[in-house]
Amino acid sequence: MSAESEAGSFRPPRFDVAVEEADGAVVLRLSGELDLVSEPILQAALTRAKGRRLRIEMADLAFMDSTGLRALLGAARDFPELTLAGPLQAPVRRLLDLTQTHGILPFDE
Repeated sequence: MSAESEAGSFRPPRFDVAVEEADGAVVLRLSGELDLVSEPILQAALTRAKGRRLRIEMADLAFMDSTGLRALLGAARDFPELTLAGPLQAPVRRLLDLTQTHGILPFDE
């Protein structure tokens, strides 16, 4: 067997967390799809940012499921100075609207 994936084989959607510093805060720029498979990547970045001011940029986040939402709610609890920023893509906004969490998460749009 080769190490390369075969045509038609499953490949999880891409997710990335770019970490930057700005104005004394850690900035996490999320892109791709945040779900059960990719959530540990976000958790690792959150763990590294512990004890710091945190801003999560979500403009490039194309999709988020309930696992991602749970991670954001946990971050809001663990980071008192957390700020979330958009603009949000339609699938992400829909999840937040349906769960009525858009108003309780600390968005700065």
